[in-house]
Amino acid sequence: MNLNEYALDLLQNEKIKEFNEFRLKNLIFKPNLSGQNFSNKVLSNAFLNGAICTKANFSKSNLTKTNLVQAELNECCFDFGDLTLGLFMYAEMKNCKVTNCSLNRTNFMWADLSGSDFSGSKFEQTIFVEANLNNAKLDDLKKDKAFTKYAKLANTSWNIQQQS
Repeated sequence: MNLNEYALDLLQNEKIKEFNEFRLKNLIFKPNLSGQNFSNKVLSNAFLNGAICTKANFSKSNLTKTNLVQAELNECCFDFGDLTLGLFMYAEMKNCKVTNCSLNRTNFMWADLSGSDFSGSKFEQTIFVEANLNNAKLDDLKKDKAFTKYAKLANTSWNIQQQS
């Protein structure tokens, strides 16, 4: 079993402690989880920073306190997921489905979220500082519940340049 297969097996079996220990022993390894199905999985606290997860399915997953800093998450599905306190700084998240999610205190600072759909998601102290939200679907979401200073918001319902 190669490193990637081992990492995938740990995640699919929700062995997060073992996965994190593995990542700490293999610091330069970036798991390729593209196209994988993690729906309904508990991946809370997982060290997925730098992981390649293009078109992965995280719907209905528990991703609380998960580290996805600098991860490649383009075209992923997070529908009905719990991303509370998640770290997504510098993540590539173009054209993702992030509908009906809990995004309370989630940090998307400097992330590229262009074209993503956040319909029905719940925000509370969610950080989008300097994030790219151009063309994102933010309809009916309360922008006063998010920090958007210097965020790119062209072609969104929020369409503001700065918020304190």
